Amino acid sequence: MSHEHTHAETDRGDSHHSAPMIAGVTVREDDVEAAKGIRFIAFLFRGMAILMIVLMCVQIISGVTGTVALSLGVLFAEAVRLIIFAGLLWGLGDIAVLAIKSHYDLRAMKILVARAEYLMRMQAAAAGTLPPPGTRADRES
Repeated sequence: MSHEHTHAETDRGDSHHSAPMIAGVTVREDDVEAAKGIRFIAFLFRGMAILMIVLMCVQIISGVTGTVALSLGVLFAEAVRLIIFAGLLWGLGDIAVLAIKSHYDLRAMKILVARAEYLMRMQAAAAGTLPPPGTRADRES
């Protein structure tokens, strides 16, 4: 299997596959922001949800096998409460991941709009309907 590289890719030492991408668009390294904090929060919420499920299992086992008589209704109610809270924590983790993905999509859209605006300005300047970029008349428009 052979890979074809353009001259610019060979000069930079990377290929199209190793360039960072946001929502399927190849972007510069400077356009990518790390979202490690939000990813850690999602990991933390999901970890707490798993911990609550484990604690619920331990509570049920100790309630059933304990020497002190415990009402099954109370045990069931506590288990349901812990499952609900675990589900909410897991959902918060999913919302954090969704925030990261929507941020990437929004950032890619801004990059594409900036590229499209630049290309339109270049075409208008070449056609003579706009002054060339970088001139005083361009800054006033």
